Amino acid sequence: MSFTRRDFFKTGGVAALAVGATASGLVSGASASARTRPDIRWRGRPTPENVDPILHLLRRASFGPTRAELARAQRMGAEAWLEEQLNPDGIDDSDLESSIARRYETLAMTPPELQALDDFLRIRLELFAATLERAVYSKRQLLQMMVDYWSNHFSVYYFDGPLRLLKTVEDREVMRQYALSPFRDILGADAHSPAMLLYLDNASSAAEAPNENYAREIMELHTLGVDGGYTETDVQELARILTGWGVSRRTGAFAFSSRRHDWDAKTLLGLDFAAGRGQEEGERALDILASHESTSRHVAHRLCVRFVADDPPSGVVDAAASVFRASAGDMRAVLRTILTHEDFHASVGQKFRRPFELIGAAARTLEIPDARGASMSRALFQLGQPLFAWPTPDGYPDDAASWLNANALLARWNIGLALAEGCDRGALVSWDRFEAELGQNASAEETVDFFIDLVLHQTIHLDDRARLLVYLLGDDHAFDITDPEHRRRIPELTALLLDSPYFQWR
Repeated sequence: MSFTRRDFFKTGGVAALAVGATASGLVSGASASARTRPDIRWRGRPTPENVDPILHLLRRASFGPTRAELARAQRMGAEAWLEEQLNPDGIDDSDLESSIARRYETLAMTPPELQALDDFLRIRLELFAATLERAVYSKRQLLQMMVDYWSNHFSVYYFDGPLRLLKTVEDREVMRQYALSPFRDILGADAHSPAMLLYLDNASSAAEAPNENYAREIMELHTLGVDGGYTETDVQELARILTGWGVSRRTGAFAFSSRRHDWDAKTLLGLDFAAGRGQEEGERALDILASHESTSRHVAHRLCVRFVADDPPSGVVDAAASVFRASAGDMRAVLRTILTHEDFHASVGQKFRRPFELIGAAARTLEIPDARGASMSRALFQLGQPLFAWPTPDGYPDDAASWLNANALLARWNIGLALAEGCDRGALVSWDRFEAELGQNASAEETVDFFIDLVLHQTIHLDDRARLLVYLLGDDHAFDITDPEHRRRIPELTALLLDSPYFQWR
C-alpha cells in the first residue's frame, strides 16, 4: 500500500508536534483519534539521552548548528567554543559584513539621511533582511542571539511612526554595539536611544507634565521587574528625573533639554537627589537601577528563560543572579554561568523554537548557500513573528504555550514544506550537492540516515526512522536515488524532519 505525503501528515500531522507538546502539558486539542493511536505519533523529541552536550550548546547559543560548525565545536570542545563566541571581536566576520554593507546601504545612514531617502519600504526591508542574514550566516552566533535577546528585552514597535527610521540606528548603535557589554552599558545606551525615548513618550516629557511611560517600563521590564520593590511614587520620581531626555528634531539624535527638565529635589528608591542637577541625575538613576539586587534577579531570570527553559530551575537563576551582582552585570560572565550550569545541560528539549529561531535554524541546517533575508522575512510574517513588531513594550513571548496552536503549527509545516520543495527562489536548497555526497548507489537506509543527520544531527527513535523509511520507499521495494519519484520524496522527507518535534524543540 502506498504511503503518501498526505497520509504522513494525516497520521503524523497534528500529532507530530502535539506528542511533544502534550507530554509537557503545553497544548491540548489534538484529535481523539491521534490520542488513541500512539502508533501514528512521533515517538520522540530531543532528550539529554540522545543529544550530545555540544549539540545542545549549539542549539541554544546559536541559531542552530550546521554540520561543519558542529564538527568544529566537537574538535574544540564546548568550553573553547563558548569562550570564542563570548569574545566575538576575535572572530573574522568581515566577508559577511562587507556583503551586507554593500547590498544594504541604509544600515549605515543617519536619521537625516534616512529621512531624506523617503523610502520607508526600502529601509524596513534592508534592516529586516540584514538581521536575518546575520542570524543565518554570521560566525558570531552567540552575538546574534544576544542582539535578538536585547531587541526583545528593550522592545520597541517598529511600525510606530518615526521608529521606522530610528530602529535602524538603534539596531546599529545600541543592540549590536552593546550586545555582550556589561548591563549598565546597554541600559544606558538604550536610555539614550531616540527610538526608545519616542516609543515610550519620554521625548515629550517635561517638568510641568512628566510622562511616566518610560519610567514605568524601565523599572518593570528593563531592570527591577514587576515585583522588584518599587512603588508608584518611584515611577513618578523617576519620570521627573528623566524629564528633558529627548530627541533633537534637527539630527534625530539624543538631546538633553535643560528647559524641559525638572530641577527640583527628588527621591528614588529611598535615595535623595538634590535640587539643581541636570542630565547627571538621570545617569545616577540608571546606576542605581543597574546595580539593584532586584535587577540582577530579573535579568538573570529572563536570560534563563531565553537559554534554559520556560520555567527555569531556581539553581541556574540563582547562580546567574549571583554572578550578575558580583561582576557588576558582566554579560559574558553571566552567560558563561548559564551555559555551563548543570541545569542548562539537563534542559534538552525544553525550549520550543520561536519563528525567528525556526527560520534561522532551518536555513542553517539545510546549508542554504545564499538565503535572501527578504524571503525569510516574508516567512516570519506568515509565522506571526515579524521582526520588531510586537505592539507592546514587553517583547515577543518566550514560552512554548504562546506559539503552540493549530494555526501556528499548520503555518510552520507549510513553511517547512515550501522551503524544502524550493517554492521560494530566495532560499533554495542544494539538493544536487546532497545527492552527490550520498552517491548514486546510496540505499534507502543510508539516505534516511543522511538526512536525519543533516537536519537533526542526532539519532531518533527507531519507530520514527522506520516510518520515514516507509515514506521514502513508497510502493517500491527497491530504492534508486536517481529515480524521479524517489528524488521527489527526498525534499518531502526533509520537510517532515523539519516539522518534527525533534527539530521544533531544542
